[in-house]
Amino acid sequence: MFKKNKKKYPKIGVAFSGGSALGIAHVGVIKALMKNKIPIDFVSGTSAGAVAAVCVAFGVPLKKMIEVSERLSWSNVSRFGYSKMGLNSNRPVGEIIKELIGDVRIEDAYIPLAIVAANIDTGEEVVLRKGSVAEAVMASTCLPALFIPIKIKGKKLVDGGLVENLPLSPLKKMGAQLKIGVNLGHWRTLKKSHNILEVITNSYSILTRTQQAFIPGQAEILIEPHLEKFTSSDFKKADALMDEGYRAASLMIGEIKKRLNPEKEEVASFFEKIANFFKAAPK
Repeated sequence: MFKKNKKKYPKIGVAFSGGSALGIAHVGVIKALMKNKIPIDFVSGTSAGAVAAVCVAFGVPLKKMIEVSERLSWSNVSRFGYSKMGLNSNRPVGEIIKELIGDVRIEDAYIPLAIVAANIDTGEEVVLRKGSVAEAVMASTCLPALFIPIKIKGKKLVDGGLVENLPLSPLKKMGAQLKIGVNLGHWRTLKKSHNILEVITNSYSILTRTQQAFIPGQAEILIEPHLEKFTSSDFKKADALMDEGYRAASLMIGEIKKRLNPEKEEVASFFEKIANFFKAAPK
């Protein structure tokens, strides 16, 4: 689906942020990057963005991504949990991942992959680069209190949005020279809450506001879909969310290509200046 850079272009990393149902917009972003043949060398994801990152890293066909996105809902990503650690289990999320790519490991990805979660006992950021993909995504999407924490190597892990909602730092450590951040939170607004889900998702919006201030200095390219008219529960608006993601990514394609081909841009600029000189010369 995506090819790694073979020519001497900057190595590209793409980070996909969290956002619950808003994460469906990532599919539109992926569609735009594919259409314009933007190569990807590394990919990272947090929460809903972890699902998008997995799809890119394992080459899930766009048609399959769209099909799965259009049937998502809170009811089919959660199950009653029987635990004092959370109201429900998000094990169905792991089942969706297995449906998409099988029961595979992170290190088997075609494109190097990092999935971000948070250790609920220590507050530390945990970047998962090895192990079960399904378990890693369950950990990264585990909304505290709503879902039961996922235990991996003795650590109780929850939603990575608590520590790095737009996971750019893993891309830097992986070797990305051109970091593209798909930030779903930039235009996000709070909505009046009516239930526990909306209380939790509004809490995340408030929490990640502080993180937003540090994002511009970490990414060379930011794709920021206008999602202010949507809520984190708008699974039924999948097509509209994908359209917004596609539109936002399409607006940045020119800048991405410019960064990939700086010499070509310099040559084009040189000839453009010559042409403008002759146009301006007295006749």
